[in-house]
Amino acid sequence: MKVWYKKWDALEYEDEKDVSEYTTCFKKIYKRVNPLKRIPSKTIVRKFINSLPFKYVKLLTIIGLSNLNEAINAALDIEASQKVKTKKWDQTYMVDTIKELRQEVHSLQVG
Repeated sequence: MKVWYKKWDALEYEDEKDVSEYTTCFKKIYKRVNPLKRIPSKTIVRKFINSLPFKYVKLLTIIGLSNLNEAINAALDIEASQKVKTKKWDQTYMVDTIKELRQEVHSLQVG
């Protein structure tokens, strides 16, 4: 049991992982640390949120979630929206770059 408490204390989100991977790890450790469901829900939610990157912590704290499932779903939604924003930015950047290249090619052909 002490091993699981040590893992619980050391648990943190790793930048190269997705929130879903962190969630799986969190749940696995949580079930071992709290088999009798004695830890208050607020404590569990706080532990889950505070181990995420700061941008998640800010948003999830503002939302004020009451249970772990709500926190997990909200974190996954935030991650998905961040990926969409990045993808849109990448697409916009590519379109702008293509336009610039076309203009350069056109000016070289004309000049």
